[in-house]
Amino acid sequence: MNSWDRRKSFHLLKKNSKLLRELKNLDSRQCRETHKIAVFYIGEGQEDKCSILSNIRGSRAYEDFIAGLGWEVDLSTHCGFMGGLQRNGSTGQTAPYYATSTVEVIFHVSTRMPSDSDDSLTKKLRHLGNDEVHIVWSEHTRNYRRGIIPTDFGDVLIIIYPMKNHMFFIEIMKKPEVPFFGPLFDGAIVTAALLPNLIFATCINASRAVKSLIPLYQSLYPFSYSCDPGFLITSVLLL
Repeated sequence: MNSWDRRKSFHLLKKNSKLLRELKNLDSRQCRETHKIAVFYIGEGQEDKCSILSNIRGSRAYEDFIAGLGWEVDLSTHCGFMGGLQRNGSTGQTAPYYATSTVEVIFHVSTRMPSDSDDSLTKKLRHLGNDEVHIVWSEHTRNYRRGIIPTDFGDVLIIIYPMKNHMFFIEIMKKPEVPFFGPLFDGAIVTAALLPNLIFATCINASRAVKSLIPLYQSLYPFSYSCDPGFLITSVLLL
């Protein structure tokens, strides 16, 4: 390729802002499949976005659920996928994160992000609202309404309603064009022990289903159903 007779076929790239931008985008490409999932907590009686986004903690059951989604990583030193979160603390100090050799997942948890000013609430809504898959933990007496959190995204909503018998009712809303995904389905009832794993697996498959709608999208691992064999086992048990 580098012989003198072929030297005329080489064309030097012009160093300009467009080239540098494309090189920066190339360097930022992830070698693993990445997903970012939003998590909202709704307390009893909360019916507007300001009160929902202002929550800085949730119930014990909610906190146990969040702890089961992944590892709580320090964002200031985290070297894995960030999903748009910042290292300077403006988007929180920690976040649940999970990874395998092929997948990285980070959760944008509303109660982990600052809400002490109008600017922080706006930044929080921007990060959460831009995610395609939303987990909504609702302790309200009424069912969740999609329009409470205004966003053009949120193609899939997975809503968790705690029940009095320590079980959890699952409601799934999705845009009509989003294809089928599982293992959880609209109307499922699961135990606290299985809840984090099943929600996790469903979120990953929902995110993949949404991404499949992108023109020319090519799945990295077409035969991969979930991130962990344990999720497949729990799915079989559920069925």
